[in-house]
Amino acid sequence: MAKSIPAIVTPEVLQWARSLDRITIEEIALKLKVDTTKVEAWENGSEYPSLPQAKSLAKQYRVPFAYFYLPDTPKKTKRLEKVDYRTFGNCGVGEMSRELRWFLRDIEDRRDTMIDLYGDAEQEPKLFTTSLSVDTTEETFATQIRKLLSLTDDIQIKFRKAEAALSYCVAKLEEQDFLVFQAAKIQPDEMRGLSVAYDTFPIIALNRKDEPSARLFTLFHELVHIMTRTSGICNDMSQDNAQLEQMELFCNKIAGLALVPTVRLQQNKNILCIQQYGLDDAYVSALARDFAVSREVILHRLWDINLISRKTYFDTLSRYSEEYIAYKNRKKKDGFPPPALDAGSQVGKLYTKTVMSAYRADRLSPREASGYLLGLHIKHFGAIERWCY
Repeated sequence: MAKSIPAIVTPEVLQWARSLDRITIEEIALKLKVDTTKVEAWENGSEYPSLPQAKSLAKQYRVPFAYFYLPDTPKKTKRLEKVDYRTFGNCGVGEMSRELRWFLRDIEDRRDTMIDLYGDAEQEPKLFTTSLSVDTTEETFATQIRKLLSLTDDIQIKFRKAEAALSYCVAKLEEQDFLVFQAAKIQPDEMRGLSVAYDTFPIIALNRKDEPSARLFTLFHELVHIMTRTSGICNDMSQDNAQLEQMELFCNKIAGLALVPTVRLQQNKNILCIQQYGLDDAYVSALARDFAVSREVILHRLWDINLISRKTYFDTLSRYSEEYIAYKNRKKKDGFPPPALDAGSQVGKLYTKTVMSAYRADRLSPREASGYLLGLHIKHFGAIERWCY
């Protein structure tokens, strides 16, 4: 049998690549079906992996194979120092899935790409300097969010559906150089949303597996984190989970107020019906349409303004939860979205427009643009541009 060809890689780069997603030596050894001492030998330079083994390592670590031949580790200097997503949000998350670890790296890489592409185009990103204290009154905070989104009563009443409201709010944030991404492969119980409060290109990520109304609430919840500079991973958006930290409860409260302002809620004709005839699903659904939110958000706001009791709230919420589970079980899977929509919905319109502008200006090759757009084939570039505009 011919002797395998060794890959003369840089040991320090192997260590760096494995650390990107916190992959352990035991994990990668199991994946490559080698002993842990073999991986250790590759990383300390006493041995070299074979060419097929090195290519497998690159695939597992999700880095270009050519990186392994660099004389030193690639440097990233544009990110927040000592970011540890595990400590953020509502008590953080436990052991991360590989999908979540990949996603965290992807969103930071996309932000690095935006900085580079803006620099190449001699374009300055907008600074996001708004910062509010948690001591700010709830009504003032909610008003500031609506002002940030240019969300007026007249605009909101026209949405009728959460999809329209979500699209509008994301677009308004992207106008201010927010990066809004969506995860496609992470389970909602691990991550409902996350945020990183950079002064330029702040990041908000939603979970595409959630319903649009849930993503809308998450967007507002994460905006509170951004504005208070308390960003991180959030994996439970329950309005009244006793396990939630005070900060998460605060974010929920402000999100509800910003989506359903008290004065406008009290003036809604369906409130008078509830006062006269009692709580009814028809009135709750009508209110949900008027504000383009979920019934659960409306229900909580009715409790906030003392229109329903605590017991009524929790009894009805429990029933809504059971109905939602039954709905999810009945609902047929929608199948796969078209490639352009699939990629675009994950990376967002601001990011896509920036990549495609660089490509049209010959600052990116077709291969580079495809790589930035999740491997989208060049034949779909026209479709993703139409989706953007």
